[in-house]
Amino acid sequence: MDIWKYIVVALVQGLSEILPISSSGHILIVENLLNMKTDLTLAIFVHFGSLIAVLAYYFKDLVNIVKGVCLYVFKKNREEETVYNAKLFLYLVIASLPAAIIGLLFDDFIESTLSSLLFVFIFLLITGTLLLINKKLNKERTLKEMKPVDALVIGCFQGIGILPGISRSGITIFGNKVRGFKNEDSAKFAFLMFIPVSFGSFLLEVIKIFKADSISISQNDIVAYIVAIIISGLTTFIALKYIFAIIKKGKLHYFAFYCYLVGIVGLIVLLIQHLTA
Repeated sequence: MDIWKYIVVALVQGLSEILPISSSGHILIVENLLNMKTDLTLAIFVHFGSLIAVLAYYFKDLVNIVKGVCLYVFKKNREEETVYNAKLFLYLVIASLPAAIIGLLFDDFIESTLSSLLFVFIFLLITGTLLLINKKLNKERTLKEMKPVDALVIGCFQGIGILPGISRSGITIFGNKVRGFKNEDSAKFAFLMFIPVSFGSFLLEVIKIFKADSISISQNDIVAYIVAIIISGLTTFIALKYIFAIIKKGKLHYFAFYCYLVGIVGLIVLLIQHLTA
């Protein structure tokens, strides 16, 4: 691939991983528009860039969570903030289990059967509908009120986000709202959930490459991959900062219209192509 294609893939990954428009779906759309195929090595690097950005954005929260777990387990500290952070760690683990199970059991099926533009456009319409419904769910629970069953249910919603065209961030925020959590807390837990799931996906992609013995990074590719990581990371970080401003204003449902536009136009194009083939 030319370096500009690496840049395009990195930009699409960084934006669509955070915004509720589906990164996997948009990568497939871009691949078809530009007549290219994103190799697994590039996919690993751009996902890694997004993961670094989320880790940086939530660095203080993650430090507090780790500190809370250590204090709770080793120091028997039972202060309110310590208990909250220790529970938050437990809930993130619980919430990550459904996505991990679904990914391990159905990843090959999804990749071989559901990773087509037809399903992407259909799933984008579903994402848009969820975002509109999400607008009506005005709840006020906070993360301090979370229970294990909440984390499990939200995790099941995140598991559905493995489908290309279903926004992981969108459906996870929706799952939080279904369980009664307010906007900012829903988004915070959704993006904290991104870390273990993204890290798990990263490891699976690395394992796939080693199993296939398909590591092919030439000296000329190194610069392009570094550029892709930087762009993906910066774009993800910027998107995170702006998504919370959008959420606070209650405007997340605006992305529903974008999902509908892309989904409907995409289905019409596919229909025309089918009729004229």
